[in-house]
Amino acid sequence: MSKRGYPVSDFEQRAADISVDHPLVLENYRTAHGIALRQTLGKATTEDLRQAMVHYRTLFEELVNEPAVTNAAS
Repeated sequence: MSKRGYPVSDFEQRAADISVDHPLVLENYRTAHGIALRQTLGKATTEDLRQAMVHYRTLFEELVNEPAVTNAAS
């Protein structure tokens, strides 16, 4: 995500930024993030983790097909 110009430090900021350019995958991203948080508490099943990967893949494919952002010095 950072290679595409999105900040990676705060989930809510990332979600807000993604919603501008990729509103159709935002719900997938939020769902995957929720599963990842449950996993850190040991509450996600293997099926949950599989679903998270499917959701993250949707976002990944959307970002890969987006032109890269270049940071040109002024």
